[in-house]
Amino acid sequence: MSVAVPATSLAVLALASRPASACGGLFCDIVDGTPQPVDQTGENILFVVDRAAETVEAHIQIEYTGDPDEFAWIIPVTAVPEFSIGSEKLFDNLLTSTAPRYGWNFNLDCPDGPDGVCCICGGDGKVAEQSGWTDDGGDSDDGVEVIKRDFVGAYEIVTLQSGDAQELWDWLSTHGYYENNLARPVIDAYVAEGFYFAAARLRHGAGVEEIQPLVVKYSGTEPCVPLRLTKIAATDDMGVRVFALAKVRVAPSNYRHVELNDVRIDWLGGADNYAEVVTAAVDVPGADGHAFITEYAGSSDIVVRAGLVGDAWDPESFRALTSPAPADGPTVIDVLAAQGLVDCSGDACVYDHPQVLSLLRTYVPAPASVAEDAFYKCLRCHESDIDANAWSAEAFAQAMEERIVAPGQHADELLEKWPYLTRMFTIISRHEMTVDPEFLENASLPEVDNVHTAEFFLGCGGTRKTELPSERTVLSGPGGWPDFPEAMPYALRVEQIAPAGAPQLVQDFAPAIDAALRASNSQFSYDDGKAGCALGRGSLFGAAPLMVVFAVAWHGRRRRRV
Repeated sequence: MSVAVPATSLAVLALASRPASACGGLFCDIVDGTPQPVDQTGENILFVVDRAAETVEAHIQIEYTGDPDEFAWIIPVTAVPEFSIGSEKLFDNLLTSTAPRYGWNFNLDCPDGPDGVCCICGGDGKVAEQSGWTDDGGDSDDGVEVIKRDFVGAYEIVTLQSGDAQELWDWLSTHGYYENNLARPVIDAYVAEGFYFAAARLRHGAGVEEIQPLVVKYSGTEPCVPLRLTKIAATDDMGVRVFALAKVRVAPSNYRHVELNDVRIDWLGGADNYAEVVTAAVDVPGADGHAFITEYAGSSDIVVRAGLVGDAWDPESFRALTSPAPADGPTVIDVLAAQGLVDCSGDACVYDHPQVLSLLRTYVPAPASVAEDAFYKCLRCHESDIDANAWSAEAFAQAMEERIVAPGQHADELLEKWPYLTRMFTIISRHEMTVDPEFLENASLPEVDNVHTAEFFLGCGGTRKTELPSERTVLSGPGGWPDFPEAMPYALRVEQIAPAGAPQLVQDFAPAIDAALRASNSQFSYDDGKAGCALGRGSLFGAAPLMVVFAVAWHGRRRRRV
């Protein structure tokens, strides 16, 4: 999930599960004292469902650009949660490994002649001291109880509870959060229902480059995605992608499930209309804007684990460094390089993990008079410029363990432990964000491949024939994929999924698809070459069939205001 919320602003996210399943969202810029929506263009969330332990881990991808002192986030929760740092690389690998791919095998449907002739075809306490919070855990401040304070990575998080909505708003205002009347009714409802609130921000002195995915662990077995308050921040046609690691497939429970009509995908144009097809498919009658498609469901082994964790990563090796560049022995850059985390041998330093540079900026900051790369490439050359007060071997080692090693190990362990991965997607507009989607497990559901392959044929008359995975045949001319009329549905079917058994069919658009396709195909005459045709030398793509694959990418990113 992307976050872009400036100072004295309030963002709300609720992650809960049945029986308490309310969720929230993210919102507001302050422009000339007036709250303004922050454009949220996409969310990526990973749920890890552990039914035996009755817990759900929500891994939330966060992006933010702007003043670090202006980052603020409120999370309503049904119970006191546990927080930890997640792995950005895990999201990268999830997105890349399971991306929908549409491709086709190329075939020439005409007789070969001699000589290639064929048809011509068209940790040491410093963090707490730097805290911007003034309350002590367990104290009561004007009717607001501070349950606990957590310091995880670059975040400081205070868990609160209040029985009075006005007192909560007063506390938030006192501590630098803007009271947004657009969110007031929902927050008031959370208070009335006895919710806790986790108030998170970047700790004092942390830079935005230190932001990592946040992991929220809570009791429950049915995860929920925050959308009700998200509509305040959302753009129209916002992508929401949900990953779930479990023992079986996960599906939406209170939203419909939709299968795409693959005839609507522009197979010849690289599937570049994929977002358009999804947007229209989840809006068909029976889905009505509250639906998800499944982009992948199957073994979690599909996810590449490269880069999640390195065998050479060793925080302990930094505890022996009395300074970043001791007179004898390796520098901190040398140790990082030996562990494969940085390479300063070229013109510029290359950092193998997004948190390495942020750690260096915190504990070995480059002086304003020296370029950062020049400083780190040769610490001993700038020994007099090293800030001795910033260095703490113990704090550096602890930070490396918490921000680099532990999240990577946990990500690798999750993929090892949980055999099944589901990837779901929807595109939704703010006026449709009236219900928070919830998800359930169903062992009866089939796997869903993310690779879709069609057979493409060039006929002698220039007409193209594409045989789709749905066993439908599409004829088209040299101009590209047919421009189907609105009578051609975007969805194949709409389903309602229960905790067990096959999906219940809500809408079946197959007859309408077949009728529209027959009308479209009747415009073309396909010549398979069996009756003979003009010959020319050479083939369009060479002698061997050609496999063409297009990967679909939808990286929902929030537009940022600085």
